Amino acid sequence: MPDQPALRNCVLAVIQSLRMRTSRLTDAVTQGSGFTPLQACILLLVAGGAPEITVGDIVQQTGIGQANASVLCKKLETDGFVTRTRSEKDRRVVLLALTERGQEAAARYQESLDRTLSYLEDIPKETIDTLVKGIQAAETVLDYLYEKSPIVAIHQEES
Repeated sequence: MPDQPALRNCVLAVIQSLRMRTSRLTDAVTQGSGFTPLQACILLLVAGGAPEITVGDIVQQTGIGQANASVLCKKLETDGFVTRTRSEKDRRVVLLALTERGQEAAARYQESLDRTLSYLEDIPKETIDTLVKGIQAAETVLDYLYEKSPIVAIHQEES
């Protein structure tokens, strides 16, 4: 097993590398769409969501904060891509739906994303299987670190 500083540096380098590469890819896919990657993600979630998708659902599925999700959804509403309405069952709940303009934008973005992801067919199945196992291992390690870190606990208490 590598020593702690080497292991720490390796984990941090991998996290930063994945973050940078993911950002580069999502920025490229959304380039020219007029949306940020998070706005495009929200459009797709609303497009593919259950009959009633809420801002809370967006928070859970993206991992962004409630305030950030609300701001992004408000911007999408202001720009005419989504509607936000209060649930009749619970007035605290905000329901999201795509407008016609939002449906068209989501379809264009989905097409661009599908075109990009179609290149996965060029990658050998064994490589994809290794990738999936690696991602699952990374999720396990990161979740473990998140659950065990006293620093995370302190920040959760402050929130």
